[in-house]
Amino acid sequence: MERPLVVSSVRLSNEAARILREVSDLVMPESGAAGREWLIENSRGATVLIVGFLRVNGEVFDAAGPTLKLVLARSSGVDHIDLQAAVDRGICVANQPEAIAMSVAEHAVGIALTQTKRLLEGHMLNIGGGWNGFPRGLRGFLLRGVTAGIVGLGRIGVLIAGLLRSLGVGRILYWSRRRKPELELLLRLEPASLERLFSESRLVFVTLPLTRDTRGLIDYRLLSRLPAGAVFVNVGRGPVVREEDLVRILEERSDLRVALDVYEVEPLPQDSPLLKYAREGRATLTPHFAGYSEQSMRYTDILVAKQARHFLARGEVWNPVTPNCIQAHDIPGLWAGIP
Repeated sequence: MERPLVVSSVRLSNEAARILREVSDLVMPESGAAGREWLIENSRGATVLIVGFLRVNGEVFDAAGPTLKLVLARSSGVDHIDLQAAVDRGICVANQPEAIAMSVAEHAVGIALTQTKRLLEGHMLNIGGGWNGFPRGLRGFLLRGVTAGIVGLGRIGVLIAGLLRSLGVGRILYWSRRRKPELELLLRLEPASLERLFSESRLVFVTLPLTRDTRGLIDYRLLSRLPAGAVFVNVGRGPVVREEDLVRILEERSDLRVALDVYEVEPLPQDSPLLKYAREGRATLTPHFAGYSEQSMRYTDILVAKQARHFLARGEVWNPVTPNCIQAHDIPGLWAGIP
């Protein structure tokens, strides 16, 4: 019996490759991540495509041909995949966010702390030779007892809530498409409208994916509600926030601070107005690498290989994105090999 073909546009770890080679033929680049042309040239006859952050659309699906049944994103976000084109061809799209989610959550809290504790300004004061006496002007604030808001209570939002609880945050408000009563009980979360969340939270985290409904959702109307001294964090997707509105509120209110890992245009243009606030120490700007860590990449490779193997055996995935996928409920050994 002919073995199915799995094609990965990224070089997977040896552990992940071993899992896949037990049940399929595996084609992947010699190192790093391949380009779109490589994927098109090598995908013919594939049953499963594992993709990084390449633009994947009907052209790629058609190059693979009618054997293609699953496109598996080696990431949390899937805005680089044409979901409708996949559904039109009967192709299931799934993602692999579990390990990445913890890395993003830690990053979100970490960059928030650079602003709550005014670490950037302290760092620049020291290396610039401006430390003359006690820096009384750089007083930050503790997270203990403050109200925090989380916009989007998926995996990343839940993990952020857990980390905030461990740091002694007071109330945690959240906004989500649907209420999460079980998480409200577990983490003492309080559902709130966006308007109330922005009005009452000194620390706001945005974790939303980019969809037609979320594009531009966070605008001047909401940002202007932030209380004095608030810190705004975005680790979701850049276009969820109207960047010109964010710049406007930073210009109007010197008390506000931001910590961002995602932007409307990436890489961040060197003439971006946000850089002005970074130089002032009021903005922490990281290059969309919140999910990138030693452990998250290793664990993601293992999990993506396991999900592909599960699909080849049962026709099911455990992280379906498109409605034509079959949801897996019986997943033996999911966390085996992952601490």
